[in-house]
Amino acid sequence: MKLMLINSPNKSSGHNTNYALFPPIGIIQLGTRIKQDYADKVDVNILDGGLSTTGSIMAEIDRYHPDVVGIGVLTPTYAEGLKIAQHAKKGGAKVILGDDHAIFFPELILKNRPEIDYIVANDVAEGPFSQLIRALLYQRSLDKVSSRVYRADSGIQANPSTPYFLKDQNTVPDLALISNTLGTYAQNYNEAFGHLKSKQIKPVTINNARGCENLNRCTYCSIADLMINTGNPKQFWDTVRSYHENFGINLFFEVYDSFTASPKYIDGLVTSLPKDLENLIAQGDIELMVYARALGLLKRDNIGKLYKIGVRAVNIGLDAGDTTILEAQRKNKTTLETNLDAISLLSQRGIIIHASFIAGALGETTESLETTISHIESIAKASKFSAIEFSRFIPLPNSPAWDLLVDFEDPKFYKSPDEIKLELAIRGISIPPHIRDQLKDQYKEADLLDIEELASDWFAHFTHIDENYAVERINDVNETLSSFNIRTGKNVG
Repeated sequence: MKLMLINSPNKSSGHNTNYALFPPIGIIQLGTRIKQDYADKVDVNILDGGLSTTGSIMAEIDRYHPDVVGIGVLTPTYAEGLKIAQHAKKGGAKVILGDDHAIFFPELILKNRPEIDYIVANDVAEGPFSQLIRALLYQRSLDKVSSRVYRADSGIQANPSTPYFLKDQNTVPDLALISNTLGTYAQNYNEAFGHLKSKQIKPVTINNARGCENLNRCTYCSIADLMINTGNPKQFWDTVRSYHENFGINLFFEVYDSFTASPKYIDGLVTSLPKDLENLIAQGDIELMVYARALGLLKRDNIGKLYKIGVRAVNIGLDAGDTTILEAQRKNKTTLETNLDAISLLSQRGIIIHASFIAGALGETTESLETTISHIESIAKASKFSAIEFSRFIPLPNSPAWDLLVDFEDPKFYKSPDEIKLELAIRGISIPPHIRDQLKDQYKEADLLDIEELASDWFAHFTHIDENYAVERINDVNETLSSFNIRTGKNVG
């Protein structure tokens, strides 16, 4: 069998500042698992849409002639994923879809998209994906493949999902599968952030834990599954050592949704840190970058512990310079003072900050937006930031914002429609019934979503500011930040 695994490209201008700087570790893990399970029976070809265009991926499909194509899609990359799926299907391949957007709408996608054969609807996909490849490879029954969503004579069916715990099973991705592109990621990273480093960086993504302590979800959060699921701390360090020795990797981006979510896991990493790696960290030869929440950073000497294990950069959602807006974003007891304290303590340790802010939160006003802008400009002068991304709010599926925009009659993250009405009333928002019906008709049965359209509808109905004004002010802030040599995102065109 010839298997092609693709991280779908993002054709829009909405790239964050880390785009194409790190390899897509999820599909590399899938490829590794398949190579381990089926040895020389399956040939694996991996393509990253961060480095390849849709056209070049299609050309590689024509050259390679895969039997099976697996495509990972997020909401912003789904449209390009469909183009690739259509092309692969025309070439005779079976097409499997996975990742967040596929998990959000599996039945709807299969209903609307004949080019998709199967969907793996599981956030931890290596086990189910391997089962599906086994069934296709040996022409066995697909009935018991975990997490598979498929078409049957009786209609679209979904097999139950088996829980997978990273502490028991977490395949270590084999970087040899992408050895020809590791240099490209390094080049991209050094071009973007090399001015902050004393040596050349060779980065990689690593993922030994998932989840977030804010299970209540921030308004914008659309991650498929936030349940805390941590791997073996010793395996983490074994992977770091292997990647450093065999591939020269010296920057490890652990994409755990919130590194402060599990105190036990942090303590496990501290106590299991091998002496040789501790020495390399002390010498500056190995460093980590992580996601974290401000509130979590302030607890249990977490910043000190993170520094000890080599964390030298933290990605943190600061989101707003106004506590009322932070409350509107469901930041779970995070205030402006919380954020300022976290920034101060990180800066005292010399940990670089990669921050993100949002324009257009629920109930945003001109006054609150300008307060956030003043806050961004103030902290940018006082602390060390590698990047500050200032983004429009975009309501995505599987988020509380989607409940507000589309699923208000049957919300997933609010307790009831009455809770939604109360939340809107608190923020001074009133949605007329005909607008409610219009939004529901527009989005409820749509698997392919226009990001620009979503943003416009959100600003028109759920904020007190004009979208064009927000975009103008974001661009103003980006110009100021660039003058401070702080990298910005490109999320507003």
